Amino acid sequence: MRQIFNWALSVLLLSVLFTACSKDDEAAVPAPDITGIEIGSDNSKIAYAGSDIHIEAKITAPGNIGSVTVEIHPEAGSGWKFDSVYTTGFAGLKSAEFHKHIDIPAEALTGHYHLHFVVTDQRGQKKEFEVEIEIKNDPTLPSISELDLALEDGGAELHLETDITAPNKIAKVEVEIHGNWEKEFSFTDAAMVGQTNFHFHKHLDISAAPKGHYHVHLKVIDQAGKEKEFEDHFDKP
Repeated sequence: MRQIFNWALSVLLLSVLFTACSKDDEAAVPAPDITGIEIGSDNSKIAYAGSDIHIEAKITAPGNIGSVTVEIHPEAGSGWKFDSVYTTGFAGLKSAEFHKHIDIPAEALTGHYHLHFVVTDQRGQKKEFEVEIEIKNDPTLPSISELDLALEDGGAELHLETDITAPNKIAKVEVEIHGNWEKEFSFTDAAMVGQTNFHFHKHLDISAAPKGHYHVHLKVIDQAGKEKEFEDHFDKP
């Protein structure tokens, strides 16, 4: 009987010890972290109705990313609301760069809003970042027609074409391409600067870019210092 009791006691102690160690292991895994946060162009935290807001952040999650949630709601009263959960391209990774442009409808009420950025790992641990943003209405901001992208010369060149409208006159156009390779282009063509309407047509050298998925950001800056950024993407086979 004593042997049975000792055996049962040993099993119980081992079970308790194993459970305690398991809990210690779980507790030892740090919660997710968010760094390098940028909200709006140049981290201005300002967006415009009828445009979009740029959100960028670096995520680390030793317990593996489960999901990323972005929620936007008015600071008070009624207004535009946004709530989306992102898993594709993030779930299961220990680190990732989050880079999205969220469309804001033209009818969105202007004013102050709260933006919540939440990373949840696969253990249920969370890290949240909250910031106040402002949605404004400015009909004098630059705009473009549909952005036409196409690969040419066997993928060595990117054809980029659009029509620009800038009531305050064009000062400069910047194009950024990023993915597995990054490059920035800046244009101040004499025929373009000072115009309120311009047909923008360029062939960009991307011969050094490896195969992969790329984002293209086209920013129009006017002579009043106002700017607006537009985004599209392409795949280089």
